[in-house]
Amino acid sequence: MKGRASECIRVKREQGEAARRALYRHGLLARDLRIRAEGEHLLIPVKDAGEAGNILGEMGIDYSPCNDVFEEASKPPKGPGIEASYTLVGGIAVLNPRRGIEDLAYYKREAEKILERIKPARSVYIKWGTHGTYRLPRLIHLAGVDDTVTIHKEYGLRFKVDLAKVYFNPRLSYEHRRVAESTSHGETVLDMFTGAGGFTIHIASLRRARILAVDLNHYAAAYTAINLRLNKSLLKGVASVLRADARLLPGIHHPVFTRIIMNNPTMSRAFGGVACNMAAGRATVHYYTLTISRLEAVEEAVESLGHCKRVDVLESRKVLDYSPEKSVYVADVEISV
Repeated sequence: MKGRASECIRVKREQGEAARRALYRHGLLARDLRIRAEGEHLLIPVKDAGEAGNILGEMGIDYSPCNDVFEEASKPPKGPGIEASYTLVGGIAVLNPRRGIEDLAYYKREAEKILERIKPARSVYIKWGTHGTYRLPRLIHLAGVDDTVTIHKEYGLRFKVDLAKVYFNPRLSYEHRRVAESTSHGETVLDMFTGAGGFTIHIASLRRARILAVDLNHYAAAYTAINLRLNKSLLKGVASVLRADARLLPGIHHPVFTRIIMNNPTMSRAFGGVACNMAAGRATVHYYTLTISRLEAVEEAVESLGHCKRVDVLESRKVLDYSPEKSVYVADVEISV
């Protein structure tokens, strides 16, 4: 097929129109490409499959992310009115700066459009970079209520988060679920950089597992505990929260973990030795890093985990775009110690 490659979302035909409308409203539909049928499903080209999946997951629409080639639309699309890209976290819209545009007045006009046209949005901020050890966004209030606390939903789970104090990315919703679904009943899991508890709570909701959620940020540890209580009736597993520097774990906890999640893309490299020291003989490691390709991600994971006796690569994939040059990738590996 002649056309252009694009990220996409696969949904059942009967849910296709509802999905299309939602993705259009949120500015995620790749409107210059044609939606394509594939058996009982529709493939909808999107600008960001992770963010699109987050929106559809909140709506209860079954979907799976994909990459495919699509025909270009014969007519250029008419703009929906909102030019700036943004991420919706509960009732908060966070704008991403456009390259070459630094005028706050432009973003304030876009923020007013979002408040008017996106019903869940009650607050709009712009993320002007990140700062500090905790990877927190530097948020500037643009419109609506000036309140960075919200409740975000993923797959029927609720996450209370203060975006100014805790790292949280709704575009990881599919990744949270993927790792949870790959976990087996009875496993002991280390969520090394838990944030607001995304991986921990998804796993506990699906599996009778024991999870230790760790974060150096005391706000992150507190919100993870809050979110465990918020979702208590939905949990099958048991989770504990520890506010600590992950580097200290070998000195304060036994090496009992069969699955280790290392979601700190800018710093995972420094914690490979910790993962080796915390594994229970054999363990699966989900290693997240910020780099330029899958190959680079795999090579970094193998190098970082070099203290283990053996490292076997299971798979790797791009998780989300970060900048024109780099993306967040995950390498799933099995280690033996």
